[in-house]
Amino acid sequence: MNVTEASSATLIDLMSDKHLFLRKKVAELDGEGLNRTETHILAVVEKAVKVSISEIGRAVNLTRQGTHKSVLGLIERGYLEESQDSDNRRDRYVRLTSKGGQTCNRQLAVKRELELEIAEKLGQEHVEWLKRLLAEDWI
Repeated sequence: MNVTEASSATLIDLMSDKHLFLRKKVAELDGEGLNRTETHILAVVEKAVKVSISEIGRAVNLTRQGTHKSVLGLIERGYLEESQDSDNRRDRYVRLTSKGGQTCNRQLAVKRELELEIAEKLGQEHVEWLKRLLAEDWI
């Protein structure tokens, strides 16, 4: 994309394109054979202390059915485990297994490598500036 095309694109489209590209790249490089959605789900679960399947769906913008299918697949393959809330047995939550934690650690290493590649192209100061902007509470 050249400068003229970038100036006519919306911020949302530009961010979405970069997000999809980077999620795909992490999925390719982590060596686990996980798809973009599965790597995104693992990242969401890793950040949460206790997360429900519906909360995961909202975080990764998936339908309820799509979220259940992906989460169940990750449970069956040993990346996640499901538990019941001790106070309310109807509430079910998901957390990482040891295998899931190891996978997240490998994905973090891949993400750091990709960030270094981006910093080589944009400069470290621009990467830090972009991270600060994205961390702001603006949406």
